[in-house]
Amino acid sequence: MFKIHADHLLTPKGKAPKKGSEMKKIYEDFDVDIYIDNQKIIDIKKHSITDHVTFKCKLATPAFSDAHTHIPFIGKRSNEFYLRNSGKTYSEIHKEGGGIYNTVNKVRSASINTLVKQNLKFLNLFEKSGVTLLEGKSGYGLDIQTELKQLKTIKYLNELSEIKIVPTFLGLHAIPHDKTKEEYINEITNYLDTIKKYTEIIDVFCDSGVFLPDDIENFFIIAKESGFKIRFHADEIENVGATKLAVKLGAISADHLLKISDEEVNLLSNSSTIATLMPGTSFYLGESFAPARKLIDSGAAVALGSDFNPGSCPIFKPSFIMHLALRFLKMEPEEILTAYTINSSYILGIENWTIEPGNKCDIALWNTNDFIDLAYMFDSNFLVGLVVNGKVKFYEAV
Repeated sequence: MFKIHADHLLTPKGKAPKKGSEMKKIYEDFDVDIYIDNQKIIDIKKHSITDHVTFKCKLATPAFSDAHTHIPFIGKRSNEFYLRNSGKTYSEIHKEGGGIYNTVNKVRSASINTLVKQNLKFLNLFEKSGVTLLEGKSGYGLDIQTELKQLKTIKYLNELSEIKIVPTFLGLHAIPHDKTKEEYINEITNYLDTIKKYTEIIDVFCDSGVFLPDDIENFFIIAKESGFKIRFHADEIENVGATKLAVKLGAISADHLLKISDEEVNLLSNSSTIATLMPGTSFYLGESFAPARKLIDSGAAVALGSDFNPGSCPIFKPSFIMHLALRFLKMEPEEILTAYTINSSYILGIENWTIEPGNKCDIALWNTNDFIDLAYMFDSNFLVGLVVNGKVKFYEAV
């Protein structure tokens, strides 16, 4: 057994997910000891001198959970960054064979060993920014062999890294050049049993220029009948009714939501589907931001993610995502902490990602007393340590 002596403790409490005004309710305490044994939080008490091994920090919070990333991938798309700044849109680049297709070519030609080595480096960056739980997707294959190669890569990454990666199948990320939309959907449907060996979550890019609600509703019904949980890339480029379908089918989450209407805000607020928002993508593409304030004020549950990928958001730092959430999504600091911990972890299948006795929750240790400093000075790294899987890792002296 050991303990963390925290000058300041901040954590959501209770059952996930937190909706609406509940997102702002954060437990706060000062000068406390967090006792940990056998990977579990055993007790939280006012600080006292004991014989237990003690580690000290100024602030303790749950470690961050990134609800939406596109790990594993390889390669860069810096030329597209230049093209967008010259006036080309994301959709135009995609239609001309760039965008997702650009990364698909690189992933298809890469070995699993190469993918594992590169993405271990990415995981190290996430960890040193306070993230210990994240989602990883396939989606850069557009053929079943490469999609499965990405899922196998995630399996190896989980074996080699302390970071926990929850795999998602995103085979319907774009339409392959050598198949019609219908042919590709049918092919993926026929492989659901094989996919189930690697993940129980399926995602689809439901938007203009890719897969529309009428294209994929039957596929999702079959996937649910096969035992899959479903997620949506929804209404990012245009409002095509993806959010409505996500709510109708009981999706775990609807992600992006840049173009949703007030009607869809209300639908989400009265559903069990969590709105996963990624302001880094809006910032990077120069697009509008999702209506986070309307969602929370209407009673919806909101989670945050980075959307880390080589094309539309090569941003992994939670501090910068939080900065954007504060400035442009108009979220309160307490709501941001909830969105980046208990709500995002719930999407990934972990319901007790809070610092409470009995929970197996990774803990981030910070060298500042004020949580808002992380977003305020987003280019500084206040992280000094992590409790990961019940073990302490330090990065510098407190």
